[in-house]
Amino acid sequence: MDELIDLLSQEESLLVQINNLLKKQEQAIVSKDISQLSLTINELEEMLHAFESLDEKRKSCFQNLKTIMSLPENLSFYDFARTCGGLLLERLFKVIEQLNIMALEIEKLQQLSDFQLRYIDVLIRLLNPKESSTYDQKASLKKGIFHRFEMES
Repeated sequence: MDELIDLLSQEESLLVQINNLLKKQEQAIVSKDISQLSLTINELEEMLHAFESLDEKRKSCFQNLKTIMSLPENLSFYDFARTCGGLLLERLFKVIEQLNIMALEIEKLQQLSDFQLRYIDVLIRLLNPKESSTYDQKASLKKGIFHRFEMES
């Protein structure tokens, strides 16, 4: 049981670091600092691999504990932690809290990236239109096939 608590503490600590890195990544995107963005992506990849490894260790430890304690095979970690309560449940909730913070940070990054891509698309269309623009008889910008003014009599 102590090993599970320790693994959850390590997961929480790593998630805090990941969330801080996601905030740095947001700042890099806003400031258009490509080198900082590249660094944060590399660091993020390493941390996510470390988190995946910790998660696998926790799953393996829990599986061993279920075997030793003759617990049902289909018992979830959450249900186990809920029945045990105490420090195990507290640590699990802290991990869940950090995962929720990470989900919000990722959503912010996604929205920021979507905005940047739309902005670039608008600039491309403004600076390199597919059709040349002309003015119509009312002096309004008109995109037409003939690329000329039309006169009314």
